[in-house]
Amino acid sequence: MAFSFEAALGKTDIFATVNPAHLSKFAEIVSPQTYIEGQVVTHQGDLGTGLYIITKGKVDVIANKGESNEVQIATLGEGGMFGDMALLLEQPRSSTIVATEATECFVLHRADFKRLAMENPEVLWNMLEIMAERVTRLDEELTKD
Repeated sequence: MAFSFEAALGKTDIFATVNPAHLSKFAEIVSPQTYIEGQVVTHQGDLGTGLYIITKGKVDVIANKGESNEVQIATLGEGGMFGDMALLLEQPRSSTIVATEATECFVLHRADFKRLAMENPEVLWNMLEIMAERVTRLDEELTKD
């Protein structure tokens, strides 16, 4: 069975409910990227211009990497995504992402994503649900005794 960008996208959280016929439009604009274990994928503070969708491997999401108040926020695996806030708000990245094993991602750049997401609102809805879940989890972590 040959590799299919459409099939790989369809397995991710953000594209799970997208009509398979529409996935080909997104598959045409993704840039596959590969990272080795320990490699920094994105740096906290850098301007975010793309959404990363993990198709293989795992990454750690780390705030304040290398500082005394460093905090591991999450570990994301296949189907997970990061860069969503920076993609939507075009702001500096809020954390550093480090590959914890050989990792492959699809990268969607802001302008391309925005154009196609407006044509496929279910993608935006999925992204909002994922972001809301993350904010809820973070709030719960911050309010623990």
